[in-house]
Amino acid sequence: MNYKNDRVMRDWIFFIAVVEARSFTVAAKKLRCSIASVSKSISRLEDMLGVILLSRNAHKVEPTSAGYMTYDFAKEIRRAYHELFSELNEKDDKIKGVIRFSAPSLLCEYAASQWIFDYMRENQHAKLQLVSRDRTELTVATPEFDDLVLKSWVTNSPDVVHQNLGGMRFNLCASPGYIRKYGEVMHPCDLNNHWIMKVEHPFLQYPLALTNDNQTYELHINNDTRLISNNVSSLLNMTLSGAGICLALPDWVASKFLKSGELERVLPEWQLPELPIYLVWRYRQNYSMLFNDFRKYIEVRWRDLLVNGIQ
Repeated sequence: MNYKNDRVMRDWIFFIAVVEARSFTVAAKKLRCSIASVSKSISRLEDMLGVILLSRNAHKVEPTSAGYMTYDFAKEIRRAYHELFSELNEKDDKIKGVIRFSAPSLLCEYAASQWIFDYMRENQHAKLQLVSRDRTELTVATPEFDDLVLKSWVTNSPDVVHQNLGGMRFNLCASPGYIRKYGEVMHPCDLNNHWIMKVEHPFLQYPLALTNDNQTYELHINNDTRLISNNVSSLLNMTLSGAGICLALPDWVASKFLKSGELERVLPEWQLPELPIYLVWRYRQNYSMLFNDFRKYIEVRWRDLLVNGIQ
């Protein structure tokens, strides 16, 4: 949902964001706007209501008693706003309207852009915005939740809905040239003798529990044998070039290169934990035809990606 053309609704959204972040700076960052814009929105609301909503000091922002009461009503206003648009969009049988889809940058690069293109080609009255997201924390006030977000982990709030899409598998991979030069890895403990390129993600923090049937091994890697990056594409390219062993490539990314022989699995009999993936959106009583159709479409495309990988 786009609030840019509705200043009153935008003020409510900004207020919700400040209350939940307890900070003008953090709220502005999440909302992708200036601190001055957030401050003006709060001032307009306070002028309109004739009360002080927020107590400001050098360390943090706290809602006043009126602010707490207003916060509860603000969430209801936001929900009613969405329901109005949903009802208006249901007046005919066309899939139309505007929706935003937020996904990790890696997925946008390899798959989600094509998904969006294919959907709009089939539904010409729909307008979609793809938001490429690096690893950032999403709060309940994050505007992306007004539409549809694909993410790992759970955002703890009764205001958002999580649809579990299942677990995403990871692989330890290296190029055939690297394996020929340095030899096969026979056991997880041998990884400390290799150059490890690790994907930075909270789910992949050490110690990592690798399993092999009934065996479990807690993996630690020495600091002097690893490179850590949140850019999976760059780690993939370095792995393809023979620079080291990547821990860990998403299976849907690695599968194409494993099939072509450009990569080989390292310790294929050992399994890394699967990362839970969710479609997440803000709860409301009514959803537009576009929202329901697009959500089901993304679920199908994601599951197909997990099975077949990138093409």
